[in-house]
This record gives sequence, structure tokens and C-alpha cells, in this order.
Amino acid sequence: MRTRRSFDREFKREITEAIVSSKISQLEVSRKYSISPVVISRWKKEYYSGKFFENADPDYTRLQVKVKELERMVGRLTMENDALKEMVKLIEPQKKAMQQIFTSADWEALKKDMAK
Repeated sequence: MRTRRSFDREFKREITEAIVSSKISQLEVSRKYSISPVVISRWKKEYYSGKFFENADPDYTRLQVKVKELERMVGRLTMENDALKEMVKLIEPQKKAMQQIFTSADWEALKKDMAK
């Protein structure tokens, strides 16, 4: 007969925060620790309800969870913003080169080069 395992509150909170912050998937946790996905889903519900926090005030814990979610979102959006800025830096010189104005002399020289 299989013995029932129990996990402490801190372990549950760490695992759930890792899943919620997308550091690791629920399936990976399930396989790594041999924990049922149903149990992990229950832990996520408990996390969002504030069960894993020390403060007993449910409003405070809900706000605490919301703040953590928003901090993660701000971090992700900041990273996306930085990546987009780098892309613009790379593309901007190419756009300027493509917008070059040709004079008739430039056009004639280009035609001569192409004829060779």
C-alpha cells in the first residue's frame, strides 16, 4: 500500500510561484516531483486565494498576490520593450539606406554598373 505524502506550505508556495511566473510548467513539476497535476491545480487555487501567506486577512493576501502578478507582468513587458528597442536600432539604418534619394547622375551611374 502506498503511503500518502505531505508537502509543507513553503514548498507548495515555491512550486506554485514558479508555475505562475512561467519559470517552469505544471507538467514539468508534475513529472519532476511525481505529483498529480490535479494536486498542483489545487495548490494554484489555494495560492490565488492567499492560503500560503502568513497574514490571515484575505483582502491583504489577495492584494499581495495581485501585486506579485503585476510585478511579473511589468518585468515581462519591460523585457519585450527592450527587445523591440533593439530591433528598431537594427532596422533603422536599413530603412534610411532604402530611403536614399537618387539624382539623375546617380541613376546613370547605376545603369552603367548594371550594364557591366
